[in-house]
Amino acid sequence: MRIAVAEYIKWLKNDKHIVTLLSLICLYLYCLSPIKEYSADFGEPVNIIEPYMIFISNALCVPVVILTFSALLIDFPDVSANASFVLLRTGRTRWYRSQIEFVAIAAATFLGILLAFSIFLMSGISYVSDVWSNAEKIINSAEGAEFLLHNPMSWLDMSVINNFTPVKAMIIGTFLMWEHMLFAAQFQIIVTLKFNKIIGVASNLLILGTGMALHFLDTSAKWIFPFSHSTLILHYDSVFSTVYFPIWGSVLYLFAANILIYFIGVRVIKRKNLSLMSKED
Repeated sequence: MRIAVAEYIKWLKNDKHIVTLLSLICLYLYCLSPIKEYSADFGEPVNIIEPYMIFISNALCVPVVILTFSALLIDFPDVSANASFVLLRTGRTRWYRSQIEFVAIAAATFLGILLAFSIFLMSGISYVSDVWSNAEKIINSAEGAEFLLHNPMSWLDMSVINNFTPVKAMIIGTFLMWEHMLFAAQFQIIVTLKFNKIIGVASNLLILGTGMALHFLDTSAKWIFPFSHSTLILHYDSVFSTVYFPIWGSVLYLFAANILIYFIGVRVIKRKNLSLMSKED
């Protein structure tokens, strides 16, 4: 755990958090700002949880979250000469497990930042309750059709509103997103250890991009990839309570995917030539 804490502190100090700032600005401009204007025009406050739920369940916002977190892990794991020394002292399996513990904590922190950011900026026009706002219901009605057309990243689908309470949606959506972020980070780390950072990031982008493409093509093959499982709005029909894929199935899918890729990662690090680590980008 000591190694994980050290990596976490290093991650918090990483200058690449400028990417986090840029992403938050993007989410404000394309998600929060339109909602604030819409809420003011109709005189309808929003639930304090709703903006965060849009971040982690809107099919256009989820990639921003995943890609931002993946960008923050470009410098991890540390494969410098010093890391080789630490790895030798702690053992390969323990070192790798510590990297995953760090990623799990970092992912939870990142989601906490998104939640705090949305609450802080929307607190003036929001209320605290376990009931969805009229504002979101109006947006999803015929009256809000023009808003939906011009602001595709600023609304919460009725599939979530009709099937979950805000608190339940937040808990389940956060857990699914956390599992997806953990999988994406593990995948990127493994490919980085096997090849290099550029291939690691490119491979992660490929997995995410393929999942998104299959979603927009509306094919059942989308459920092969983590993107659909972590995106809450894809599990139910917007009007009827038709289940496209059970929530518990997605939780188990992402859990199994993380366990499987963890053991693959252990296998990769056990076969890693440590003499090459400090020479890799």
